[in-house]
Amino acid sequence: MSADPISDLALVTGLYRTTNAAVRELDQRLMRDHDVTFVQAVTLLAIDSFDRPQPHLVADHLSQQSQTVTGVLDRLERAGHVARCRDLGDRRAVRLELTASGRSLVDAMSATLSEHVCDVLKGVDSGRRNLLHDSLHRLEESIRSAAPNGSAG
Repeated sequence: MSADPISDLALVTGLYRTTNAAVRELDQRLMRDHDVTFVQAVTLLAIDSFDRPQPHLVADHLSQQSQTVTGVLDRLERAGHVARCRDLGDRRAVRLELTASGRSLVDAMSATLSEHVCDVLKGVDSGRRNLLHDSLHRLEESIRSAAPNGSAG
């Protein structure tokens, strides 16, 4: 147990508030420039980073629940950016692929997303960014070790 649970709660609450503010800002910029949300953007980038991934792999990669990713995939599929295809080796399994529209969107969005993230973080010098990255990594490890059966994420 922490020596000061009130400060720890304030830390987690601050992390939640700050994360939401950053995602809201990125949502607005991505909607303006590409007509996608931040969650849709990182889902497309996750699909692009794997070879025809199954939806559960994308959910795990994003630390999201499968049903959350399913809703995002439904919207991306309706927009014509993602296709769900049957796995030829296991007809019960579904694989995800970017369509031509999805590929174009990922290519266009990658550069502007990097610019937007840099702009959002411009007030944080590189040393503090490195410290924050390390601290978030340690926090994620702590969350995973505290979860029953290592089931966090």
